[in-house]
Amino acid sequence: MPVALSTPARQALIALMLHVTEASNPDLRKLYHVTIEKSARDQLTREKLIIWKKGQRGAIFHELTDQGWVRGRDELTMAPPAGVGAAWHLLCGTFRHLNGLMVKSGYHLSDVFTHEDPGPLSIEDRIRQAYGDLADEPGALVSLARLRDAMPDVPRGRLDEALLALNRQRAIQLDPDPNRKALSDRAKAAAIPLGGEDMHLITIGPA
Repeated sequence: MPVALSTPARQALIALMLHVTEASNPDLRKLYHVTIEKSARDQLTREKLIIWKKGQRGAIFHELTDQGWVRGRDELTMAPPAGVGAAWHLLCGTFRHLNGLMVKSGYHLSDVFTHEDPGPLSIEDRIRQAYGDLADEPGALVSLARLRDAMPDVPRGRLDEALLALNRQRAIQLDPDPNRKALSDRAKAAAIPLGGEDMHLITIGPA
């Protein structure tokens, strides 16, 4: 049976699991609004679930131990603390679904939590990220059809709004396809009307 942790200690452990790599309190506050106070740090250290060290200017960096990752796996199926609000219940419900998928697919925690959490991305950030994945090099033309396929969860209206805003800011450039006779129905459907003309391509130059 996993050792009983205080609610702040459980929050700290989950935050470190989500962050993946070592994290300072400023890192955890920025991403999750969590601060690891001394009492939680002492309990997690005593149970050998974390290690920590002091950096420059007294900053404390925390990281899960192997035993801490095992406890993190247990957290996917544990009930929320007594008396907590909806956020905890929603998190635990999400974890239960994640655990079910991991069991069904034979995944380990290390298959899911593999990279440092970059934090929430805006649609604009995701457009830049998707373009970077699709383009052979900065400034290359990428079809809006391929871009839309890379962001299937973003509603068309919201994606179009973000694309047009970035185009106005000259952060990206939208262009029509010069060979319109060869356009597929898919490319035509993915186009954005702008200035009385359909735009089929996106370009983002070097940063």
